[in-house]
Amino acid sequence: MGIDRLGLTGGKWLVANCGKFPSEKNCKLVIMAPASQKEDLIDAAATHAVETHGHTRGATLRKDIAEILDSIEL
Repeated sequence: MGIDRLGLTGGKWLVANCGKFPSEKNCKLVIMAPASQKEDLIDAAATHAVETHGHTRGATLRKDIAEILDSIEL
């Protein structure tokens, strides 16, 4: 499946890639959002980190997630 089939618009996107970090679950989840929706992406990634990996919800988790986001141009 090409990226065009996903219907994503061009521009800067942010990516939270759980697979970059070792975990007991060998998680490979990737969450993407346009740069203009950074806070929504952080919310989704934080929820995943808490619900799936047992992290503690809070400002520190959100800060840590914001620091590891990758940026791509479509």
